[in-house]
Amino acid sequence: MTTFEELGLGWEMTNAAVQAGWREPTPVQVQAIPEGIRGRDIIARAQTGTGKTGAYSMIVMSRIPSGKKSPSAIVIAPTRELALQVDGEMRKLSRLSGHFSVPIYGGAEVRKQVFQLNRGADIVVGTPGRIRDMVTREVLDLSHIEIAVIDEADRMFDMGFEEDLNFILDALPERRQTLMFSATMTDDVQGLAQSKLRDPVEIDVSGETPVTGLTKQFIVKCQRNEKRDILREILGKGTPKTIVFVATKTMVEELFTEMRADGMKVGTLHGDMPQDLREKIIGMFRDNRILTLLATDVAARGLDISDVDLVVNFDVPSRPETYLHRIGRTGRAGNEGTAISLVTKRDMEYVPDFEEVTDARIRPVRVGDIPPFEVFHKTVHREKADRKERERKKKALDPKEAERRAHAKDKPSVSDGFAVIQIGIGKGDGFNRTQIADFIRKRANIDDDAVGKVGLKDSVSFVEVSEDVSDYVIQQLDGCRVGNKTVNVTIAPKKTRYADKVKE
Repeated sequence: MTTFEELGLGWEMTNAAVQAGWREPTPVQVQAIPEGIRGRDIIARAQTGTGKTGAYSMIVMSRIPSGKKSPSAIVIAPTRELALQVDGEMRKLSRLSGHFSVPIYGGAEVRKQVFQLNRGADIVVGTPGRIRDMVTREVLDLSHIEIAVIDEADRMFDMGFEEDLNFILDALPERRQTLMFSATMTDDVQGLAQSKLRDPVEIDVSGETPVTGLTKQFIVKCQRNEKRDILREILGKGTPKTIVFVATKTMVEELFTEMRADGMKVGTLHGDMPQDLREKIIGMFRDNRILTLLATDVAARGLDISDVDLVVNFDVPSRPETYLHRIGRTGRAGNEGTAISLVTKRDMEYVPDFEEVTDARIRPVRVGDIPPFEVFHKTVHREKADRKERERKKKALDPKEAERRAHAKDKPSVSDGFAVIQIGIGKGDGFNRTQIADFIRKRANIDDDAVGKVGLKDSVSFVEVSEDVSDYVIQQLDGCRVGNKTVNVTIAPKKTRYADKVKE
């Protein structure tokens, strides 16, 4: 087994990899890191889930200094989501090396990103359009760039970024190192490599399936009308971090409504979702605040989370490549994973193709024979939540604390970092302020400190919730039922003064 030390990495990177939970380098890391550390240009054919982000991140931080005012490295990513994921990986790996990264992307406030760039960064991670914009504004200085990374190069061309990409590369110093990663080697990608890279090392791990021997694959034979009950039974076998793949947005929403009514903590990803809400849902899934994600293939593209325990194919794909891409999201970074497909008689024709593309036998099982999922990090998360709940109840029994909280509810201004939601339950439904707050915390599975002041009326309440989760809370609660009542939840109208809302 190859170790990270054997790849030529320093102690900062090797220890950061261990802290990130990586047991051993992936094939693309084994091939790319030694060449990258030596300063060679690289063109690598590698899919999502192969460890490519870790590969180029460790190369970059092994070769550039930290603490410089102007960036020494730039990572170009096709989408806002990928840029944020890469930035997150960079931050995780830079805890010991001291490198600082800044993400820049479209759809976000320019002024804030300008401030971050002016403050200084060692590494800039961004989308082509926003990088070009910042260069044109003379906010982003590329004259000191030593390493440029082009991630998902094929998608750059698919999304029409060729002009922006060439603009950026032409603005970089000629004597630089360039690392390019792409899932496919199209003519456009090969042409870019020939014109912008210098004698690159060619790496191809496309034959290395992202599905490892750590991923156990099963099929459960069933009728279509049995799938929902089977899914509930599977998810009831513990607290696995799960992605459920569904064919359509409509079915995603139907399952979400049913599972939420059952008290399950779920999130959704589909193509019609606003980008900011999508990012919040992904962030909550990454942080284990929700443990089940219902997703369509298009919406889940580019999703890169290393600790997924279970993938369920609620709807089986017809293409083996799609199956491979789905189940490759579990069994990563040396962790065990499970993939379960709910297969109708009609779907059975696809199974031999799935076995061929994964080079593994997929075993039929009865749902009752699937063992419970025992996942340590979920237990830790649950214990933390239980501890917070005990502390909250202890405070609630303290008369001084109760008096302080009562006065806090009458403050006339909305707390910084909070938004006010309007929820269609109140005193007339038998709720007091504490019960309203508890209802929101438990239904949305959010931390205690994410709920602030509560203004209570007869049939409606106004509640402060953290801005970071306000959209998610509305998604989780809107349309739920309390007794025979359907509860509507929205952002509170701004025209209503908060001082009026909190009055009894």
